[in-house]
Amino acid sequence: MINPINRNIFGNPQSILRIIPLGGIGNVTKNLYVYEYRSRPDNISDILIVDCGVGFPDEAMYGIDLVIPDITYLRDKINKIRGIILTHGHEDHIGALPYILPVLNVPVYGTLLTAKLAEVKLQDSGLQVKVNVINENIPLKIGPFSVEFIHVTHSIPDAANLFIKTPVGNFYHGSDFKFDWTPIDGKKTEVDKIARAGKEGITCLLSDCVRVETEGYTLSEKIIEETLDKEIRNCPGKFIFTTQSSNISRIQQAIDVSIRNNRKIVFLGRSIERNVGVAYRLKYVNYSEMFVVRDKDIRKYKDSELSLIVTGSQAQPNSALSRIAEGIHKFVRIKEGDVVVFSADPIPGYENAVHTLIDLLTVNGARVAYSEIQDQLHVSGHGARNDLALMIGLTQASNLLPIGGTYRQMRHYSQMAFDMGYKHNQVLLPLEGEIIEFSASGQVRIAEKLSLKNVMIDGLGVGDIGNVVLRDRQTMASEGIVIVVVPLDKSSGRVTAEPDIISRGFIYMKESVDLIDEAKKVIIKSLRLKKGRITDWQFVRKQVEKNLEGFLFKETHRRPLILAVVVHV
Repeated sequence: MINPINRNIFGNPQSILRIIPLGGIGNVTKNLYVYEYRSRPDNISDILIVDCGVGFPDEAMYGIDLVIPDITYLRDKINKIRGIILTHGHEDHIGALPYILPVLNVPVYGTLLTAKLAEVKLQDSGLQVKVNVINENIPLKIGPFSVEFIHVTHSIPDAANLFIKTPVGNFYHGSDFKFDWTPIDGKKTEVDKIARAGKEGITCLLSDCVRVETEGYTLSEKIIEETLDKEIRNCPGKFIFTTQSSNISRIQQAIDVSIRNNRKIVFLGRSIERNVGVAYRLKYVNYSEMFVVRDKDIRKYKDSELSLIVTGSQAQPNSALSRIAEGIHKFVRIKEGDVVVFSADPIPGYENAVHTLIDLLTVNGARVAYSEIQDQLHVSGHGARNDLALMIGLTQASNLLPIGGTYRQMRHYSQMAFDMGYKHNQVLLPLEGEIIEFSASGQVRIAEKLSLKNVMIDGLGVGDIGNVVLRDRQTMASEGIVIVVVPLDKSSGRVTAEPDIISRGFIYMKESVDLIDEAKKVIIKSLRLKKGRITDWQFVRKQVEKNLEGFLFKETHRRPLILAVVVHV
């Protein structure tokens, strides 16, 4: 715990509510929060899960596609789980469903757009699961929990905060929100519902905190449209627009400015096509189909007649924009006069990849506009300091728990709360894995700490990549690999010839003949540790790797990954 909370064991209350963040504490993504009701301290009665999101690999996670929450704690409690509630359709809130839902096998609930986006994501993974669409005007009764959905403005339509009533107290789950008074879809935050929840009494407000370091209010999405209109009017070639594929409101703005400027619209990239298709069928995105053309028909139009809305705002490998920049897209090439607009800031850890992509587009002749040179190309969906203070003022919660942010941002949030009159023991700053327990008598403590790990997704593998494998990948990326091949007679168990050495990413072998020859001597000497027939190859392999590592470090001050293998001849 960063700040002191009452850690004294409180009496023997009749009931307890535990909040167990399995993701979303100390990081912006991978949101998954467990509300665990206990009728007695030793009896888990019911569990409610809020959100089920993915995280994104950092630069040290070589080859990893996604990171998902560690649900080890839930595996022996599946019969207690009453359902998963989704707050909105962004990847960091729904993206882990295809990996976690098959394990938990519980009902999932969400608003209309959120539910349909989640269903499509599950279908893409071969799961035919129906996500329950809630009625926003009627509280959802699920076990001992009553959940009211409160519409909030964010960078995707149909986002909701949750007012969760439990036998222990009322909790306001305020994931991603801002107070946008001129939203693209015309649906403003239901301030009256938030205030009414506050009057009923809130034990704890769980609040988005990611933009607490930014003063004032987050700007409205409306300001982006003027900038996009200016960019497209000054574009003599193709207008190429990229944002996060779930940012439906931003995509609607790109559609609107394209139609106003008499351009045909082409959607490129699987996730863009999928999400826009879902939103269009549900009428969250509006356009006339006469303005939309297929990718294979692009060549029928002049560049000045085209507007491409594409995936790849985070420079994802093999995304539509990455393939366009590399000149390998089937239908699109960058030319002089093209304008590429990035309407999304890089996810932390992706900055270098995005900047490299921008450089490549620029070299190929495009003019690239992005938020670092044009302020009004991206507006956050998260509330700034005044938005967050307004939420605190409306809810009047007894306790505050900042979520969905880094520890730095959580600390800044706590200071803001102190400035507003909250005491230190009212602002909860748990460390990853710490379980916060609320008693019916109003006391709060840290009950225990779970040991959580990153569950990494690599291709079809779920959780099969651990720290050892990552360390090997890091070594290969930074120092290279040396493979030692030892020929061994299958019947006699004797070494039949001189070992061979293969180097990749360590040295250029043709220019390092002397080093290779000396390395072979080290290997041969290591093999002689076991005279005659080699019966314990594992022991010999370790000796070869250990001795060769020492020799190579002495000669080069580098530590490549060394792998000794035997070939039976």
